[in-house]
Amino acid sequence: MIELIQYRNLALVIVGVLGIIQVPLDLRHRILSRRLTMLALYSLILVFGVDAVKNQSWTTLSVASIAAIAVTSIYALLHRVSPQSLGWGDVLLVAPLTLAVAYVAPERVLWWQLLAASTGAVHAVWVRIQRGSSHVPFGPHLLIAAWLMMVASV
Repeated sequence: MIELIQYRNLALVIVGVLGIIQVPLDLRHRILSRRLTMLALYSLILVFGVDAVKNQSWTTLSVASIAAIAVTSIYALLHRVSPQSLGWGDVLLVAPLTLAVAYVAPERVLWWQLLAASTGAVHAVWVRIQRGSSHVPFGPHLLIAAWLMMVASV
């Protein structure tokens, strides 16, 4: 059990570092680093794979992987339907974030999505009132909400 907590803490650090770099980047330039996103995904797969091998328990990794594939597929479909409203960087970003949230607390994946969508909507309304535009970067909302869900679960 202690080792599982350490792996979850490592996942929290990976998501935290991803957020520290990606949030300002997306807010300023409206772009997410795909290389950094993929590095985070590969790092989480490695961390969770080591945990699964060490503890001979593949169930948690399987559930998290299925959740990551499902959520990323839904985001890819949304991007396909409306590429103006959801960028490909956001689609890629949900893969490591869903994997991390689902690995730490699978029951919080839906709450993470609701929190990100709600804060994104409030942000869009605020920007519309202030500047007359409703386009806001969604990456920061995904990152911060995922990190908060993980902090609440670790």
